[in-house]
Amino acid sequence: MNQLKQLGKLLLYPRVQYRRLFGDREDGGKDGEPEAYVTSGGQRLSFRDFILNPALLLGGLIVFGLFAIVLFGPLIAPINPYIGGQHVVSHYDSELEVWVHPPLEPSEEYPLGTDEWGNDILSMLLYGARNTLVLCAFITMVRIVLGLVIGAYAGWNEGKPGDQVVMGVIGVLTAIPMLISSMIIIYALDIRRGLPVFIIALSIIGWTEIAQYIRSEFLVIRKTPYIEGAYAVGARNFTIAVRHVLPNILPKLLVITFLEIGAVLILLGELGFVGVYIGGGSHIATGDEITGINVVTLSEVPEWGAMLAEGYRWLRAKPFVVFPPAIAFFIAVLGFNSFGEGLRRLMEKRYVNTSFLLKKRMLLVGAMITFGTVFIINNTGPAPWFNKLAQSFDSQVAYGHARDLSAMDGRGTGQAGGNQAAAYIAETFQAYGLQPGWKQGSYTYPLTTRLVYPNSQPRLALIDTTEGVVHEYRHQIDFGYMIEGHAGGGQIEFPVTFLGFDQEGESINWESYKGLDLRDQIVLLVEGNAPENIIDEIIIRGGRGILWVVGNSRDDIRSQIQLADPNREYLAEPSVPTFRIRPEAAAQMLAQHGLGIADLFNNQIDIEQSGDGWYTKLLDTIVQMEVSFNDPEELTIPIVLGYRLGSDYELANQMVVLFANYDGLGIDPDGTIFVGANHNASGIGILLEVARLWEEQNLEPRRSVLFVAWGGEGLSDPAAQVFINSANSFRHLPSPRSNPPLSPQILFQLDYAGAGGDDIFIHPYSSERLAELVETTADEMEISITDENAGELSDIQILRVERGNSIYLSWQQELASPTADTFDRIDAVKLQELGQILSRTITQIVRQANF
Repeated sequence: MNQLKQLGKLLLYPRVQYRRLFGDREDGGKDGEPEAYVTSGGQRLSFRDFILNPALLLGGLIVFGLFAIVLFGPLIAPINPYIGGQHVVSHYDSELEVWVHPPLEPSEEYPLGTDEWGNDILSMLLYGARNTLVLCAFITMVRIVLGLVIGAYAGWNEGKPGDQVVMGVIGVLTAIPMLISSMIIIYALDIRRGLPVFIIALSIIGWTEIAQYIRSEFLVIRKTPYIEGAYAVGARNFTIAVRHVLPNILPKLLVITFLEIGAVLILLGELGFVGVYIGGGSHIATGDEITGINVVTLSEVPEWGAMLAEGYRWLRAKPFVVFPPAIAFFIAVLGFNSFGEGLRRLMEKRYVNTSFLLKKRMLLVGAMITFGTVFIINNTGPAPWFNKLAQSFDSQVAYGHARDLSAMDGRGTGQAGGNQAAAYIAETFQAYGLQPGWKQGSYTYPLTTRLVYPNSQPRLALIDTTEGVVHEYRHQIDFGYMIEGHAGGGQIEFPVTFLGFDQEGESINWESYKGLDLRDQIVLLVEGNAPENIIDEIIIRGGRGILWVVGNSRDDIRSQIQLADPNREYLAEPSVPTFRIRPEAAAQMLAQHGLGIADLFNNQIDIEQSGDGWYTKLLDTIVQMEVSFNDPEELTIPIVLGYRLGSDYELANQMVVLFANYDGLGIDPDGTIFVGANHNASGIGILLEVARLWEEQNLEPRRSVLFVAWGGEGLSDPAAQVFINSANSFRHLPSPRSNPPLSPQILFQLDYAGAGGDDIFIHPYSSERLAELVETTADEMEISITDENAGELSDIQILRVERGNSIYLSWQQELASPTADTFDRIDAVKLQELGQILSRTITQIVRQANF
């Protein structure tokens, strides 16, 4: 009966009365020696000793079971709460026609039910066991070491200043209730710092009683005859303490260790009930203007104390929420205290050799506990799991997708390769668990537009009257054609005249052009210097062709194939061939006359004609221009959409859009294929791998996510901006609530993802908040970020979401020919690095309430 009472006190009272563990010292041992150095009974252990010790058996089974859960719990948990699990609040389920009110009761899907957010309690318990129990083991180890060292020092130096200081500190610390002192230190160190704060706080205040017990043991043992004998033979204090005193304390210290773990567990439970747990949680406002705003705390770390803190509010209404963590605490405390009590009884009856505790191998045990704690610290909270998921990004899979897309005949807009690429992406979306993103269960949104294609290869050549063709320029590389207004087809060969303007880009009244004669001339203009409406005036003045000197980017000289605006004219009669050319092509034409582009704006050049705001210079250059078109036809361009519904009722209507283009320049009439492996194919490869990774890792985004593989990137009006910001584009998508409506809040635009410089390019017009998130992740991976790009991305117009955040990501590019953008340029390392950064950033956004 007495033993049961003693066991009950050990269960219910966290401050173990260590002096009473092994009976009253005054009873003494054999021949009047203190009990501390009597080997009880002197008999060896037998199997019978364990069978007849129910406390040891019960405690051993529980402790072994807890150890197994710490090791394997996350492996058998149904859901990883860091990257999965439902996050819902009360809402009406239109399919079941019932109101859903988390916490959900135990069911086949949730064996222990869910908490108020819909998180699976069983998974939270299994993941939380590692955080809670390893934390307790490390705190206990620190307390034991501190108590042993400080208590031994004070006991060996009884009455000296060191002893007095130690006892004074112990008196101060024990004067304050342990729960209150724990809270004070935790908040003083900042609870948001997580696990290290709890280790420091609970270690600082927990060693005092152990130190008192060790001190009292040293006070008695140091006065015994064999200690005096050790002094007599010249042994030093440290040697005596380690070799003669410590072995007599070890059996009791072993018992104290398991009892102390139980005490730490109870203290963690008490802290949980008053809302103090690892990380402190994040504050979320719920409710609305009708029901009122209620601020609640959501734990981001699965831990038993946190589960108690969030569950005790449901004690009466739905007790199944708080019972699992409470029972887990009870069983764990029962196990460790029973095991400690069983060891005490065993040592009272039989000889237990504890010399192994002084072996060097015990340093390995301490190192393992320390390593386990460091591991838990590094894996506490969602961030480490987000990093792990990002590290699982497989560049070889993305590489394979880029390879397959690169083999599809350039994926030209409206061409067979483009349709093949769209079908491939839709099939992959379905295989990776994405829902159809368009109406009637379709992955394809049909973008209808009018397109026109050349009947033969467009031609631009530099001619010498005696030598013939001096230089043949390359379509889509050196020049591209235009179809707006009176720009159209034709086959011509004429001299080139430069038309310049004094007031750059400003429109001039038609009357000012009196005297301008451009008959049988090809007119050279410089973009930014000439007014936009000059084409009509050139045709009126007899011009037979137009060359616009534009920028160096691919978009600048890309041929127009779309009749984009129904309110504008295209291929209007009379028409003249109109080409946009790179500065290098213009420089080559001017070189025959001994001029450069800058010389055209120099007042020193000879002027043939001039007027109010304009002047001309006849160049010693003859150019051939040739292009012809088929009749415009209406075509449907497939836009591939994959959707993942967010699981958080409050956040699901905040949609994240992952955007990349899949098409390219395609095939020219002469058979030239512009593969575009880095431009567009690599970006799609990364998006597909992100989708696969989420499916494999069972990631459940709290915000909804729309994967967009856009076609028609080469069109004058790709319509992507309108689509993204139109509410009609998303009304058909499933969402948990109708107000506010589902709409894009965050957009990631990806391009040039598989090759480039050493820096990641973030477009300077990107949202500052998203740019900071990407930069933080890139810093961790030691990858530099830039918003300056001297190559093709300098003037790109990024997509924007209204009332949201957008970012454009790529590798910094140098100017390269489209024909050089082949698959052999793709670097798997580049794909891996950019893919990991994208995956890490997006995972944080879709999983955290306040990203």
